[in-house]
This record gives sequence, C-alpha cells and structure tokens, in this order.
Amino acid sequence: MTKFQKQMLTIAAAGALTAVTALPAMAFESQFNGSFLVKSYLGNWDRGTGSSAVPTADKTKTNNVTDQRARLTYTGKASDDLKLVVQLEMNTRWGNSATGGGTNTSGMGGGIDTDGLNVATRWAYLDFNMGKSFNMKVGQQPYKDALKGLLIDADLPMALATYKAGAYQLRLGYSRFNESIQASGLTGNSFSGDTASDLYLIENSYSINKGTKVGLAYYLNVDNNKDTGVGGPVKGQDKKVNTLGLSYETQMGNLNLSGMAAMQMGYQKNLTAAPGTNFHGWAANTVAKMKVGTGLARAGFLFTSGNNRDDNAHYYGWQSVSASGNYATAGQNSYTDSGMMLLVRNQSMGGTNTDGYFRKPITNIALAHMGYDANLTEKLYLNGNVGFAWLPASDYLNTNGGVARVVARNASDFAGTELNLETGYKLYKNMTLKAQAAYWMLGSAFKNTATKTNGTAADPANPWTMRLAAQYTF
Repeated sequence: MTKFQKQMLTIAAAGALTAVTALPAMAFESQFNGSFLVKSYLGNWDRGTGSSAVPTADKTKTNNVTDQRARLTYTGKASDDLKLVVQLEMNTRWGNSATGGGTNTSGMGGGIDTDGLNVATRWAYLDFNMGKSFNMKVGQQPYKDALKGLLIDADLPMALATYKAGAYQLRLGYSRFNESIQASGLTGNSFSGDTASDLYLIENSYSINKGTKVGLAYYLNVDNNKDTGVGGPVKGQDKKVNTLGLSYETQMGNLNLSGMAAMQMGYQKNLTAAPGTNFHGWAANTVAKMKVGTGLARAGFLFTSGNNRDDNAHYYGWQSVSASGNYATAGQNSYTDSGMMLLVRNQSMGGTNTDGYFRKPITNIALAHMGYDANLTEKLYLNGNVGFAWLPASDYLNTNGGVARVVARNASDFAGTELNLETGYKLYKNMTLKAQAAYWMLGSAFKNTATKTNGTAADPANPWTMRLAAQYTF
C-alpha cells in the first residue's frame, strides 16, 4: 500500500467515525431552559401563605417575607414531530426550616444548610404530531381554558388533542385530577375511577380573517370524589357542572379587542334530608388594548357571579373546577388581563406560591380596570394600573375565596379601589430587577366589618404591599 493510499484510508476512517458519532446528535436534540425568581415582600397583606384573604382587622402589623422559585425545563426533541417536555420546580420560603413531610408549595428548605424536599415535577408530557393537521399532548402539562383562564389555568395530568383544518381549530381534552383509589377488588361495589374528579373539554375556534377569531367551548366537570372525612367517600353525592362559553378576539389597526361570556349549569345530589344543589354560574369579560406612544394602554371589565342564598337548593356563584365536592378554594383559575396585585389572581404580577389575593379562586367579583405599560428606554419600563371592584353577591363578603359566606348586610357592594405600580430594569439581556407596590382603598362593603379589642365595630385597615424582585431566564 502506497503512502497516498494509507493517507486516503486514514481520512476515510476518520470521516466514517465522525459520521457515526454525529448520528445521535443529528437524530436527537436536548434543550435546557428555565427561570429563577427571588422576591421580598413588605406590607400588611403578604403573609407567606399564598391563600385568599379578606381584610378583617382595624390595626395591622407589617410583614416581611422572602421566597424564591427555580424552574428547569428539559426538551428531548427526536424530530419536529416528536418531543418530550419535562419541567421541575423548586419553591423555597426563606426561614422555612422544614425538610420533609410537606409539599413543594410549602416552600421547605429555607433553614440552615437549606435541606428540604422541595422539588416537584410540574410537567412531563409527550408532544407529537400525526400528520400536518393533528397534534397530541399526553401527560402532566400546562393548560389554560379558552375563557381567559377563568374556569381553569393550571397544570393537569391530561390528554389534549388539537386538529386544524384551514381557519378552523378543534381541541378535545380529558383530565383526571383527583381520585380516591378503591381497593375492594372484583367482589366489591367500588372500583378505581368510581370516586374521581374528571374534566372533559371541547374547544372550537374559527379565524374569520387574519385579525378576527371567534370561539365556542364546552367543559364538563364530573366530580364523584365527595368525601365527608368519616368512613371514606359518600356514594350518591355526585356533582356535575357544565360550562358553555363564547369568546372573540379582533385586531383593528393598533386596537386589540377580546372577550368572553360563559354560563354554568349543574347539579349535585344530597343524601340527607336537604335537597340537592342546582348550579347557575355566570362570567363575562371584555378587554381593549392599544399601542399609545411608547407603550400599551389597557382597559377592561370582568364579571363573575356570586352566591347570596342561605339554602342548598341553588348556588349562583361562578366556579372553577371542583374536586372532593368542594367549590374550588385554591388558585385554579386566573385573570391576567387585570393587572391587579391584590384583588384577583394574576400570574403576571405574581410568580411564586406566596402571592395572596382577595379573589383566589376568582368568583363573586365585578372588576373595572385600566392601565398603561410604558417602555421608558430599551432597558427601563414602568407599568401602572387601577381597578375598581364590586361584589355581585352584595349580602355577603364571601370569605375564603368566595366559598364560606359571612352573613352580614354590607353598607354597599363596592369593595374598593386598587392602585399599583411596577418598574423594571433589564440589567442583562436575560436578567431583570423589579420593584412593585400596591394599595387597596377599601370600599363601603367593608364598613364596620372589623372588631376592635373592646368589641366595638370598626373599618378594616387598607391593605398594601411593596415588593423587590430579581428574575433570570435562560
């Protein structure tokens, strides 16, 4: 073999080895991204619990809470038509020295040595296409309904199918998000799936033209997981809530308009002498956004019905999804367009598990809001918002997220006015420093609803909060 032949053989072998080792990289792509947020709160509103709250004290103390949240997302991409998405979340409240026995939402690991079981699997789902028009997402995944998130905006174990045909899109979904496993076996009367909470959905949308889209959606929440806490689940107290909604969005020059209207109908059986419960909920919304100057002007209105009845025969409050026979008491729905920090759950102004709101979940509130997002420079922005809130079920303050009713005639149904500001400076391309402040001037709905130490009635103190945050995304 000549020297030239040896050189050519060596080059060919090296090329073959390079091609073989490069095959996995070409066939499979791994992507990592995520975010980190640390936030410190100062005020009489934030308590570090993240639950709903109602002002009840005439004199309040100033709280200070600091927490952080890290999210890591992995995408295993086999092709443009097949990928696996996994997201992990770590929440920590500084000073929470618990190391176990809780959940990710409790913010453990905030003590010395920062040990804590605070890692949660937020997403783990397959995303794949079947042809050019059909997509499937199966597994734990983020989901927001077509009603601005007012029914549900949460992570769910879910199967979601999307079909597109020209200007028409159809989404079909199913989720089981609560279940009491029955172990009675083949000879028993109970079985897996017998006492479960399920969600079924059909979402239709049609693009009339490039700037206008309309939608029709139907949701069925079947909750057979009623549990009295004594003797396990109670058979026969099945609950079914149907939600039917219309939505629209249109773009006219610099003006964007969007909105929705929805109604709920349902029934829950009752084994006692009391009658079953009929459900009649309502929700509506409209929002206008327009580019003005260097920023964006926003204005909108939200209505979600409340319940003002003492009996169980009818319930008129708007509900997010139900589990264990309860009207939802957790942060399962949201309203991002509001720009509020205190009145209604708004994930764009929050970011961690300790953010508390007057309406969480969002029910029994009418809210008129407006705001302006100003881009002062390429790195500096300033957002301002004002919101006016009323209680549709004005006979009750509806504490605990609108579920536990306080039977008290209010001076009026006006809940008050929230003013808030947020400013941010982009220190680096992927890092922003933020400052937030909000003040809620309580309305006459809260007049004389607090009690002084001597037992006399008083007006509650106005809630307020100030927050500093640093956010990094990659």
